[in-house]
Amino acid sequence: MGKAYPEADAINYVPRIKIPVLMLNGKYDVTSPYETTVKPFYDLLGTPETDKRLCVYETDHYVPKNEMIRETLAWLDKYFGPPNQ
Repeated sequence: MGKAYPEADAINYVPRIKIPVLMLNGKYDVTSPYETTVKPFYDLLGTPETDKRLCVYETDHYVPKNEMIRETLAWLDKYFGPPNQ
């Protein structure tokens, strides 16, 4: 697709992200390969290690729905607290 302008290149933007990040990725995703896309993106995030989480599944692009729900709810509980009963 060509080289992006510096102001639009993700490599210059990703380190500026400081908010908590949850990433759920398939290990065998052909559109976003783990070694060349997912891991470098995760490593470049400006978010502190304690506020970022990478979950890699033995799948392709689609993460198992039950795992996605479990991880997402746990993440939301961590940052917003459990819902009021």
